[in-house]
Amino acid sequence: MKGFENVIGYEKEKGQLYRLCDMVKSPEKYAALGVRLPRGVLLHGDPGVGKTLMATALLEAMGRKSYILRKDESNEKFVETIRKVFAEAKKNAPSVILLDDLDKFPSDSDSHNPEELIAVQTGIDAVRGADVFIVATANDEDELPRALRRPGRFDLILEVRAPDRREAIEIVRHYLSDKKVSPDVSAEEVARLMDGNSCAALEAVLNEAGIYAGFDNSPVIGREHIVRAVLRTVFDAEEAVNGMPHAEKEMVAFHEAGHAAIALAFDPESVGIVSVRPSKGETRGMTQVLKPDGYFGSYKRMRERVVMLLAGKAAVDLKFGTLDVGAASDIERAFNMVGRFITAYGAYGFGSFSASRYEVSDAQMNKICVERSSMLANFYDEAKEVLRKNWAFVERLAAALVEKDTVLYDELVALREQSLAA
Repeated sequence: MKGFENVIGYEKEKGQLYRLCDMVKSPEKYAALGVRLPRGVLLHGDPGVGKTLMATALLEAMGRKSYILRKDESNEKFVETIRKVFAEAKKNAPSVILLDDLDKFPSDSDSHNPEELIAVQTGIDAVRGADVFIVATANDEDELPRALRRPGRFDLILEVRAPDRREAIEIVRHYLSDKKVSPDVSAEEVARLMDGNSCAALEAVLNEAGIYAGFDNSPVIGREHIVRAVLRTVFDAEEAVNGMPHAEKEMVAFHEAGHAAIALAFDPESVGIVSVRPSKGETRGMTQVLKPDGYFGSYKRMRERVVMLLAGKAAVDLKFGTLDVGAASDIERAFNMVGRFITAYGAYGFGSFSASRYEVSDAQMNKICVERSSMLANFYDEAKEVLRKNWAFVERLAAALVEKDTVLYDELVALREQSLAA
């Protein structure tokens, strides 16, 4: 549809917006059914996922006189601007107003009744019946008052998520179309490296890769430039590990190899990149484990993730027989997940279920602690068992990480096949 040419993917969301456009273009067929155009649509989601792009595409597709409001002036002036825009839109109906980053309108975030949002709500009510359509975007819809979000003001609320793998491939292919890239760069691999990230992040990484290529006086953007950009932009990793002692690097390599080996044992396509490059925080390496579709609805997938989280510590234990102090954040995440298994999912029966931690008695809390410790111990034993079965791969991957710092998916597949064949 005209106006949506630059919105790649997001077919479900676009389908709903197309219907709104059809109602604007062909009102008579809906009127015959006794149906009216919704008064407004709110697009919400994380920064960078394309909400504003989608909203402006809708404005263009509707073909109405449009007005765009963004917070770009002081509070007092902005409130007056809001009032003027709604009055002007009503005067020139049929029209459409875009309230971009509506949750950023208030200058006082602590106020329960911010003047800017009161002005918006008053404006929406004032144009009721005047054929003025309202489009709004927000990073966090919960920052908006429920009264403003209710049907009658915003009849349609759409969550815009980060692109899925298929959509990401399309978006990457679009971004690569106007860049000179090496033949060894594929949209599929870049999308895998960027899994779960926003459209803005995808664009930023490819631009960063181009900067690396230009500085290297390369005529094309190569695979190595994209990997460097992903590590730096997405994972906040250092450029190199030159200052890391060999013994420490080897321990980090086995830790990350443990994560990767178990993740791939459960799902052969689940790991995009493994690296021993430290981040600017306290993390000494990283393994990107992709969450499959339906992850949050599958206890099996979630328990596999706990085993994977404990696999770094388990691999270091099996190889060096020493305590892995780099596993603290992994253990904490596993601890929290197992807690949910027990108290929220009823993994040990309903006796440990709790809707709120404030409703738990001391006796019940003690029981939960015992059950959580037991469950974690079982998962840790399972991690060791799976690692022993895949130890040849762990050794090969750790050696590769020590040698070249970072290993990508296709290299992981090759190493795993070599280990299984040996």
